[in-house]
Formats: sequence, C-alpha cells, structure tokens
Amino acid sequence: MDCLSMVNDVKARTEEVIWLQGSSLNSTNRKVNKWIGWSFPNWPWCKLNSDGACKVTGVAAAGGLIRDHNGHWVAGFGMYLGTCSVTMAELWGLYQGLLLAWNKGIRWLYAEVDSRCVTQLVKNNMVNYNEFSPLIRAIQELIRRNWRVEITHVYREANFAADCLATLACSLPLGLHVFNSPPKGVLQFMSQDIYGVAYPRLVIS
Repeated sequence: MDCLSMVNDVKARTEEVIWLQGSSLNSTNRKVNKWIGWSFPNWPWCKLNSDGACKVTGVAAAGGLIRDHNGHWVAGFGMYLGTCSVTMAELWGLYQGLLLAWNKGIRWLYAEVDSRCVTQLVKNNMVNYNEFSPLIRAIQELIRRNWRVEITHVYREANFAADCLATLACSLPLGLHVFNSPPKGVLQFMSQDIYGVAYPRLVIS
C-alpha cells in the first residue's frame, strides 16, 4: 500500500469511528446534556447533603445540612479538620451528618454526597487495610441502627448548599460546629433548591 492509500484508509477509518460515536448504534458511554438540581424527599423522609472541602494550603473541612420534605432547614453543621485528604473530609461530612440526623430523631433519611469514592467505600464494605477504615466502620455502625438510611451519589450541582457549609467551615475554629439555623451564605442556595434551579452538565447516558 502506497502512502496516499494509507492516508485515505486512515481518514476513512477515522470518519467511521466519529460517525459511530455519534450514531444511535453506540448506546454505551454516550454523554448527554442533563439539567441537575436538588430534589425534595418524599414525606416522611428527610434529606442530608454533606460535603468535604480541601484547600490548596492543605486545610480541610466538612459540612452538611438536613432538610425536611418541604426543603426547610432542620439542622446543619461545619467541621474544621485541620489537614487531611478530601476523601477523609467527605467521610467526616457523611459521618457527622448521619450522627446529627439520628440525634435529631430522624428515622427516615436520604443521604447524598457528591463523591463516588465515598459511596463505594461505604456501600462495598471496603474497610480493610486503609486509613479510612475506622471512619467507614463508624458510618456503617450508624447505618445499622434502627432507622431507614439510603446513601446515594449526586453531582456537585445538586450539592451546592453542603459545599457552601464545608467551605465556610474552613474558617471556623477546630472541631464540630452545629447550626440550629442556616448561616447567612447558605440561604441563597437553599432558596435556589426550593425554586427548582438546575444547572446543565454533560453526563454519561
């Protein structure tokens, strides 16, 4: 095969691949534009959204909030952690959120986090031989109490209020801080969630 034929062959194969990626025949791993936003839980469920934050300086924190089926504030928290990984911060956020919900008497709870790693660590019982093991066990012990808990992954666009609290916690004193009413910066995101504000995102269909 001469050089011109090779070029034409490569060009034809490339065009074929591009066409297949855009055709309906390729039904796997296709990205579509989807509108993402927070959703209300059905009564009698409440919803916990938690998050972790890790700054470029190494400072880490966690935060979260619990809302009822009308989207109203039940409780929230921020926890300044010092220095740790973002996964550790996310795990602390989930743990403290679950514990707060239990202590508030909530017995039907959706827990949403925007870290697939955290949901997999907790759901797949991945507790052996890693630095997260004690915290994962503590989370699983909380889940096994006499209540209904469902933990799911959500995109960041559905978790902005929790992200705000985690960021706020980076400037708080070391330790856990529980909020009986929403801090000033969170109200904006709660209002957007109640009014159904959504954001476009490319997701795998």
